[in-house]
Amino acid sequence: MSRSAARLTRPAVRLTKPLRDAIAAGHPWVYDRAVAAPPTALAPGTVVRLVDDRGAVATALWDPTSPIRVRILDRDADATIDDAWVAGRVRAAAAARVGDPLLADSDGWRLVHGENDGLPGLTLDRYGATAVAVFDGVAAAAWWRPRLALVVDAVRDAGVDLAGTWIRGARGDGGGAAEALGAVPDGVIEIHEGAARFEVDVRAGQKTGFFLDQRPNRALVAAHAAGATVLNLFAYTGGFSVHAALGGAQRVTSVDLSAPAVAAIGRNLARSGVDPAGHEQVAIDAFAFLEQAAAQGRRWDVVIVDPPSFAPSEQARAKALRAYARLNELALAVVEPQGLLASASCSSHVSEADLLAVLAQASARSGRPLRLRFIGGAGSDHPVLPGFPEGRYLSFLLAAAA
Repeated sequence: MSRSAARLTRPAVRLTKPLRDAIAAGHPWVYDRAVAAPPTALAPGTVVRLVDDRGAVATALWDPTSPIRVRILDRDADATIDDAWVAGRVRAAAAARVGDPLLADSDGWRLVHGENDGLPGLTLDRYGATAVAVFDGVAAAAWWRPRLALVVDAVRDAGVDLAGTWIRGARGDGGGAAEALGAVPDGVIEIHEGAARFEVDVRAGQKTGFFLDQRPNRALVAAHAAGATVLNLFAYTGGFSVHAALGGAQRVTSVDLSAPAVAAIGRNLARSGVDPAGHEQVAIDAFAFLEQAAAQGRRWDVVIVDPPSFAPSEQARAKALRAYARLNELALAVVEPQGLLASASCSSHVSEADLLAVLAQASARSGRPLRLRFIGGAGSDHPVLPGFPEGRYLSFLLAAAA
């Protein structure tokens, strides 16, 4: 479609709030309260021309089913959004990972990070020769699913050898059933991060199968693990546990509510050349484990708190902050004197400042001063737009306890 044709044929959606400058600065979302409903109903995934009282603003995807009513595709309101546009952006995203020295020792990366790569609503993660695609909502699913073969071809053009892609569908309702594009193994896939080896269930595992975003923080924990006792809470399949063991930890205790996930920890330790018998794996609620451990007087040199998101929405934020505060207070109670507390939050509704306040509260209530040693987030394969603070969803803090 030419620029003039786009101007004439794209439905116009009008902003009702002054968001032109925020969009120009890179913010890719417009909420339902900031746009007027178009005069005729538009299907999810319709490409629209976003306008305000001053004229054209951007090209965007329309989603009448989501509070995020508009997702910016291009800050040019007359941009040609065709196969070449898609392929160019995907190739650029994938090529950035291929050329990233921080990813050279791994074959598990995020290839496409949605809005932060200029590809709104699309997540594509690589596990060896298999990719996993997830669409963020109904509109993203409607727009990206028919273009996924093009996306995969562009990734291959960038130098990533993919044999198949597992399409998980959309987050929320209406995303369609999961399906395979190309050859996707029925069983688990093994990936590596340096010497660490992990099995990944791309069809049914949490998120897209593994928590790729914590890669640099796992390495950080490993660097502090030599000779230490380590407690990994919400361990899932043992990402932090395996790295801590390989880093020379004296003993690692891994806790997760899911018995199948805990069983996978032992297998991942063995895959990585570590004897699982030298470490402890416990299937139990993390809060209950911490209460029992404190009552028994147990302590660890390094305690890792990496829970699932407690705040899936802004409405859940206040309750989530109370849960984070309670969890970190319990965790601090089992940290050895001069030990380390690693605390994470993976919710965009809980900011880094919120998590810092949680640690300050836990410190005050326990009477144990904390000193921050490191403040971080996701790995370099999860880039963030400076004008899009919601894109920085993962916060990771490492603090030394008195």
